[in-house]
Parts: sequence; structure tokens; C-alpha cells
Amino acid sequence: MKAVRINEFGGLEVLKWEDVPEPTARPGYVVIKVEAAGVNYADLMRRGGGYPGPDLPSSLGLEAAGTVVEVGENVEGITMGQRVMAMGPQGQAEYVSVNANFVFPYPETLDPVQAGGMPIVFLTSYHLLKTRGQMQAGDTVLIQAGASGVGTVAIQMAKAWGAKVIATASTQEKLDLATSLGADAVINYTTQDFETEIQEQTGGKGVELILECVGGPVLEKSVRCVASYGRLISYGNASGATANLAATDIFAANRTVIGFSMGRSPVGSLDHKAAMAEIFPMISSGKTRLIVDQVLPMSQVADAHRHLAARGTRGKVILTP
Repeated sequence: MKAVRINEFGGLEVLKWEDVPEPTARPGYVVIKVEAAGVNYADLMRRGGGYPGPDLPSSLGLEAAGTVVEVGENVEGITMGQRVMAMGPQGQAEYVSVNANFVFPYPETLDPVQAGGMPIVFLTSYHLLKTRGQMQAGDTVLIQAGASGVGTVAIQMAKAWGAKVIATASTQEKLDLATSLGADAVINYTTQDFETEIQEQTGGKGVELILECVGGPVLEKSVRCVASYGRLISYGNASGATANLAATDIFAANRTVIGFSMGRSPVGSLDHKAAMAEIFPMISSGKTRLIVDQVLPMSQVADAHRHLAARGTRGKVILTP
């Protein structure tokens, strides 16, 4: 079989679509014949050596969807021939072996290609808003990078759960997308100071919850946009910049700053199966949907990385074998 591989860390040139041994299902695992796999910013970080993963050489990818072709011992609730989506390493391949705890049979009405780009962004959005963010109906939520994969899903979820949503983005096209998904207000952070805008829109109160993935100065300013007793969740550092947080910006207003990562959480610390049990009805009813930016062959993975690095994405980029 073939897989997207890196044999060393580096630029686009290290990405290879090459032959590797086909996986088998050890106890607790299933093997999936992949139909689609999502591309995440973490893949770019992994390629450059800035994100954890298996020893090199290794395949890339954190999620996939397809058909179960082998079930290992001690696996319950998953059967041969089921169409499933999965979260786990090395999903950008023709076949992948995944821990059954991270495998989710999905409704037949769901498009198989879209399913490959759903696990990370839908589970991340769910846990950011509900598990870690403790969002309540009536809260105002600021979603940075509102046109990103997570941003587009988080806007829809927050609205479905009764929040007022403010989203930021860098172009009018992305702002229009955020508005079409339900954002009540949008801010172009390249032409407007979002901190000033938030203070004006909230009468100086700030917002109850912020989802922040940019880091650096954006994180610093975002903290000052949190309402008293509100929460900010930092779940990425796309800018690569270092943030200098002033202690007085945190404790003086009883603000809470929370870190979140899907990739480094041990099994059992986040209830993904219960989250998916809530998410799938939201998808089936049309309350939330995946925004697909591009679908590319896995052999063109370098184009996907180039597109994400340029911050040109509107939603999710998906690869197919």
C-alpha cells in the first residue's frame, strides 16, 4: 500500500507518497481501508519537527474515514464492513490501524469523503466549547480564526447551543463565510483592532469565552477581552510567536486561561464517544456541517500543506487515496 510519509523533518520536499507495509490489527485495534483523510495544521508542524508523533520514518495524518477490513481481539461495538471515522496517527494512507477507542461508526447519510475531515474539528470544537469551556446559553463567545476548520464548526455549535458568536478572520470572503454559519458579528483583524472592537461591542464587559489558536500578540490581546470570571482556551500557536501574559491581566479580573490539546490527551481523559453521540444528531439535523475547502489526491499532499501554510483555507482540506 501507499502512504504519505516523512523520512526526515523539513520543508515540502520531505513529503513522500510511497510504498509501506500494510498494517494489521493487534488487540484493541481495527484496520480501516481509507476513503478520505483530513489535513490539519498539526500536520505542517509535524513535518517541521514541532509536533509529537511516532519515530521517523512515519506516515502523516491525525484522522481518516473508511471501511473496517479487520477487527483485532478485545474490540467491541465495531464490525467488519462498517463505515467509520477515526482519530489517530498516520491516517493519510490507503490503510490505517487505529485504537478502537478512537473509531466511530457514522450515519449512512454522511458523505464518506467529508467524514474523513470531521473527527478532529468536530471533537475539538465540542470539547473546547462544552467540556473545557463550560459554555452556557446566553454566553458571548469570541472565536479567533473563524474561517478555519475548527472555527467554522465551533461557530455552528456555539450558535446551536444558544451563544452569541463573534468571529475574527483576515478577508471579507472569510468574514462572509463566518456570517453565513451564524456568527452574530465579525471582525477583520487585519484592518480592525479586535480588542477595541470587543470592548465596544460588549460595553467594556468582555466575553465569557474565547477560543484562541494563533498565539503571540493575539493571545496577549485576547486575554484582555475576557469578561470577569470568563475563560480563554488556548489550543494552538499558529503564529509561532511567543506570548508574554501579564499576571494582572489574569488574576485582577478573575479570568481563567486554559490549555487544550487533542493530540496529547491520554486515553480516557476526554469522552470522545459521548461527544460523538451528541455530535452526530447535530450533523444529521443540519445544525452543523463540515465546510470543505479542497479535496486533493494524497499524492498532492504538498499542495495541501502549501495552501494551509498560506492561510488561504476556508474550512477543511481533505485528501483521498
